[in-house]
Amino acid sequence: MAVSETYLFTGPEIGEKNEAIQTRLEAARKKYGEVETYKYYAGETRVAEIIAQLQNASLFTPALFVTLRNAEAVKDKSDIENIVSWIKSSSDSPNTLILVSEENSINKKISDAVPKDHQHVFWEMFESDKISWINNFFRKNGYTITEEAVSSILEMIENNTAALKNECSRFFVLFKNDHQITV
Repeated sequence: MAVSETYLFTGPEIGEKNEAIQTRLEAARKKYGEVETYKYYAGETRVAEIIAQLQNASLFTPALFVTLRNAEAVKDKSDIENIVSWIKSSSDSPNTLILVSEENSINKKISDAVPKDHQHVFWEMFESDKISWINNFFRKNGYTITEEAVSSILEMIENNTAALKNECSRFFVLFKNDHQITV
């Protein structure tokens, strides 16, 4: 039985959440070839317009990939009903809807409509996980890093892998491979 290509990604960990969105986009491209991508923010674009776009086929590509960020802000009863109705009727649709929130949950009616295996909460990493993430990130890119340097990085950078990746990547511009990063 076909299920809706609707996903719910919640929680404060931005980097892993963005990677999951990218993975879903790559899967849609593999399945349909070219897809049109759209990113909306709840409260900035009317939900009815987003759902109308998902219901209509694209003239130029076989599928749409729509990300709705700040999904926790969808509170209006008619907006909730529009989203739930689309999810329930979209099992044959080639279009994908990704609902994203930095909160741990969104409206229960919406989350109940999303298939359970299409939902994931992305939690913040524990301190020990951040240390190993940084060490692995540098190792994968051909560098080593001292414990003191890791501690200094963790003191200065936000608590998510997107910020860590962005800031740590700057070292790769400054130093050649096989360099050891120190304080």
